[in-house]
Amino acid sequence: MNTDYINKTLERKTRFSNQNFVDYDFTKTNFNSSVFENTNFNNCLFESSVLKGSKIFYESNFENCVFKNINLSETTFGCHKGIYKDCIFENCEYKNRGFNFTKFIDCKFIKAKFITVDFNGSQFRGCFFEGKFKDVTFNGIYDSNPDSKACLYNCDFSNSKFGNFVSFENCDLSTSKAPKDTTFKEILYQVDASNPRLLSTGTPDRLIIGGL
Repeated sequence: MNTDYINKTLERKTRFSNQNFVDYDFTKTNFNSSVFENTNFNNCLFESSVLKGSKIFYESNFENCVFKNINLSETTFGCHKGIYKDCIFENCEYKNRGFNFTKFIDCKFIKAKFITVDFNGSQFRGCFFEGKFKDVTFNGIYDSNPDSKACLYNCDFSNSKFGNFVSFENCDLSTSKAPKDTTFKEILYQVDASNPRLLSTGTPDRLIIGGL
């Protein structure tokens, strides 16, 4: 692996354009709000890297990459037409942000924390989730998801714990696994009386918006 970036702090808002990173180790790299354009990563390691403020514009691809001990709460790293394929996210945190219009294929999320996250227009295929979810929305109403099967397909939430307001809008869950010892039918309900496509864990008292 190329180790040029290990423990390095880049100049603030360093810009990368039309580059391919293959077999790079970014352990403890502080990207310092770097900006990436048309950048691809293959077989790269991001461990304890600082991605806060970093952004990628235009399409980007991550294949066979590993993210460990990363806070992805204040970055758009990979959002907006980005594709993650065969990637592993271990002990990563996502908080107070949107991870929109992104495609995840055969990815694993291990010991993950998702708190107040919107996956608007994103797609998940063959993904495994282990971790905690609270106030998270999987949203399949956008053009990037042409039908209810596009948002989630063959995904495994069996090792996940759902808290309040884990929501699925226009998502066909028939091919996916619910958290262990439950079914989606048991833990989700129509939280908005005017929107039958929106199902959620809601609150413990199962309050319905617009309901009596």
